Amino acid sequence: MEVSHKLLVETQLTPEQVVNNVGYEDISSFRRLFKQTTGLTLAEYRQRYARRL
Repeated sequence: MEVSHKLLVETQLTPEQVVNNVGYEDISSFRRLFKQTTGLTLAEYRQRYARRL
């Protein structure tokens, strides 16, 4: 999960690319897990914490 956080805030990879880079094949299950652990969707997390590239 920590790697996905880093990729979301430090890169411009799409959410699908982030999920693939952390080794998940099922994006839906990763999205659910991410929301459960952070309280945010992937897009919301990126908006809140992303470094402006």
